[in-house]
Amino acid sequence: MKKLALLLVAAALLVLPLLALADEFDPAGFIDWFNESGTWMTVANGHWSTDPADKITDAELEKIFSMATKQQNAVHWTPWYFVVIKDTEEQQKILGDYWDKPENEATDGTVTVLCLADQILTQEEGHVTPYDGYYMPTTFAYYDSGLTCSLIGVAAATLGYETHYFGSVYGEYAPKDLADGKYQSMSRYITEEDMRTWGFSGNVYPVAGNCVFVGAIVIGKPAAGETIETWGTNHIRPSNWKIWDGVPNENPSPAAAPAAETAEEAPAEEAAAEVPEGTLAATVEGFGGQPVTVCITLDGDKIATLAIDASTQTEGLGKLAGEEAFTAQFIGKTLPIDAAEVDGIAGASITTNAVVEALNSLAK
Repeated sequence: MKKLALLLVAAALLVLPLLALADEFDPAGFIDWFNESGTWMTVANGHWSTDPADKITDAELEKIFSMATKQQNAVHWTPWYFVVIKDTEEQQKILGDYWDKPENEATDGTVTVLCLADQILTQEEGHVTPYDGYYMPTTFAYYDSGLTCSLIGVAAATLGYETHYFGSVYGEYAPKDLADGKYQSMSRYITEEDMRTWGFSGNVYPVAGNCVFVGAIVIGKPAAGETIETWGTNHIRPSNWKIWDGVPNENPSPAAAPAAETAEEAPAEEAAAEVPEGTLAATVEGFGGQPVTVCITLDGDKIATLAIDASTQTEGLGKLAGEEAFTAQFIGKTLPIDAAEVDGIAGASITTNAVVEALNSLAK
């Protein structure tokens, strides 16, 4: 009997390592899993689970950040700093009602992750901590933060959670309170003890007064039986890449021409377009951060004429904002405009919202 027991133990010792190997993650299949699972389909606002039992746990968040924060970045500045907001009302008052009703954007089953980043706010704009000669506000901070945020989405998907990304938020708990309304400090959620560490040198700097808001990620699970698809899900996923064939372009961009040549082609000083007397004009950022301008005249307190310059927006979509079929709906309306009543342009919601924002900025 003892011999049999010893044989069984020996067999188990041989089999257990093999079983462990069988359960190991196969990285070769990860890309196929990601492509086939639809994890890029962000959850549509209004389709989040409201069940607190579906809220991601602290242990799962720790696991997600353990992966995402290993992202390599420029000079390893490590500019990002993340704050997880679990309270439902706080989440909703951060996100605001610009994109949807707050209760559709965050629920008792979600958390909202705020991404802040250093190396954006300049010292002239009020950056608090002097960095002894090596402070360099650059686009790297946005680039590095974006890379890390994307890993958060991938890590969340592997644990069965979905995401919805916000590049801008307009809630009362997210005021644009820095550099004359250019940035958001999110100071409500930051204390003097919060520090970020620069991964290259190990130097530690305060988050307060140095980091600004970059984006927000809502993490949760879709309500049972409901869609996770947003309007963007059904868009094509274009294969926008190539392997260069090694043949240089013989007709380089005009931007590559010497400055003296371009100066000769353009007037030395181009006068800004004049706005006729009685016309109100406003410019805001639209898709891709590019300007969208509206010019209106009023008849009393109602819009009499409206011209929209959306020439910077997506060809075939965003530019429709400048056409009569879109602008006609605003004639005769009183400012401010209720965004919920606007017949937006399908596939160009950012441009549509930019037009409404510009119009409402002209309200008396």
